[in-house]
Amino acid sequence: MTQPTSYHPTQPGFDQLPPAQNQESLVSWVLVVFILFIPVVNVIYLLVLAFGATTSIAKRNFARASLIWMAIGLVVSIVLGILVASAGISIFSGLANTYSLMLS
Repeated sequence: MTQPTSYHPTQPGFDQLPPAQNQESLVSWVLVVFILFIPVVNVIYLLVLAFGATTSIAKRNFARASLIWMAIGLVVSIVLGILVASAGISIFSGLANTYSLMLS
């Protein structure tokens, strides 16, 4: 039986590790969240982060995820707006018919 070998940094293969990525600072993330509070600017900023080449992978993925959730929210809002508007129209037309029957 052979025992499994344990790996130590002195063994070959550890010089092939990927380089460590630079970490984002807390201030840069606070700035990102602050900019997202500003209407219209937030969408433009997210587009720049999502498709820009100079942003970090973490910010790029965050921006893409935020844009996806914004698109989902927009579609759901439009669908709910149409449903509420059609329900309101039917309620008001029913009230108008009832009111016209009471007058005659």
